[in-house]
Amino acid sequence: MKPKTVLIEGLDDGGRGVGLVDGEKAMVPFSIPGETWQVSPQAALLESSSDRVTPPCPYFGRCGGCQLQHISEGRQLAEKQRWLAATLARIVPPEKIRPPIPSPKHWHYRRRIQLHVGPKGEVGFYAHRSREVVPVEACRIADPALNAKLPEIKRRAQAALQGPKKPASLTFELTLQEDGSVEIRQDGEERSFLQVNPEANQRLIEVLQGALAALRPRRVLELFAGSGNLSFPLALPGIDWVAVESNSRAVEEGSRRSEKEGRVQWRQGQAAKTAERLFQAGERFDLVLLDPPRGGAEDCLPVFRKRRPPAILYVSCHPPALKKDLQVLAKTGYAVDWVQSIDFFPQTMNLETVVQLRDAAFAPKP
Repeated sequence: MKPKTVLIEGLDDGGRGVGLVDGEKAMVPFSIPGETWQVSPQAALLESSSDRVTPPCPYFGRCGGCQLQHISEGRQLAEKQRWLAATLARIVPPEKIRPPIPSPKHWHYRRRIQLHVGPKGEVGFYAHRSREVVPVEACRIADPALNAKLPEIKRRAQAALQGPKKPASLTFELTLQEDGSVEIRQDGEERSFLQVNPEANQRLIEVLQGALAALRPRRVLELFAGSGNLSFPLALPGIDWVAVESNSRAVEEGSRRSEKEGRVQWRQGQAAKTAERLFQAGERFDLVLLDPPRGGAEDCLPVFRKRRPPAILYVSCHPPALKKDLQVLAKTGYAVDWVQSIDFFPQTMNLETVVQLRDAAFAPKP
């Protein structure tokens, strides 16, 4: 059998290299665009990229957390930006996509991680597309304060497995608090959303501050507000700010902060339903800011189509979901002003993206 080879042309949303073999798509994990690989009878690297580096993590390739440690940092961001542009190509012209903003830190940037426990008490992360637990001693992208808690988690896992009622599954979530302490939650206890990369989060806030300075809204409706990660730094004096969030704990946290700082009015409820109720009650907003979960904001789009907020700032962590929502908004008369990506998640294929849209009826004439 003659060996088959492939030239890697790009990366998919899982970080796998993609190319064509006999007219059919071939995907090669841990490859880099521009490399040549043999794909049958077995995979082998034939021509390596100058951007290939040695992954520093001993678990890379088994642990499912990272996909890009074998690629130099600059090339990682370039390929993620290229993937974003290709994903949005039919909706957003390339001149509206701004250069990406890199993460200030490439390692030890995460302030929240989830650790899973295997049947024998092993503690670590799931393997790629699997429920198999890969045991770890430390994580290269987690803050050192979280790694320092691993021995405690292992002890707690062993105690739980040796107890009278052995759990069917066991997960621990570790969060680094602003005061330097580490909060440990077990098995899906309710908590509020936070951005895991605080330094990159500050870059996001700066991008949004620039957008608000240009748009100059008087009334802002924020959907999927969490506990106020964006609300409080953006709700400057002179802006009437209404934040909507479904998570009761997050609303409680945000409301307590509002009692001290003011500026933000809170509403608890599902984003689309609460937004529609506000509009029905006669509320009007110059700007809607939304930061939905990974799946996007499909439920909110009919509200925007009906109520026509003049401007929308959309923060997304998943370009394919963003693409679907932008397609709908484009058909309802919204035009993209600009797209800005921020690398919240180095060593992975995930990418944070901000898009500013305006209703064509309100957009400035060229």
